[in-house]
Amino acid sequence: MTNPESPSFSPEATAEHLRGLQDSVNLIDSLIAAGVKDADTMDIMDRNVRHIGIMCAMDHLKNCGEDLTPFTDAAHRGAAWLAGA
Repeated sequence: MTNPESPSFSPEATAEHLRGLQDSVNLIDSLIAAGVKDADTMDIMDRNVRHIGIMCAMDHLKNCGEDLTPFTDAAHRGAAWLAGA
């Protein structure tokens, strides 16, 4: 069910949001592979994990027909990395 107060997004805007999510996935995987855990890297990881969580909760993305699992999986990998797992 969509929220009637949620903004409406064009297919182009939805596609741009999905590209942004993929950018976050790529960055999360790159940071994990680099293995550096300094304050700046951890901040970047945290922002990208939160970005994915916020975006994947948006109605237009939940209902766009795309599988969001790769994005949420990356957020889980990033969160685990931040927690030291």
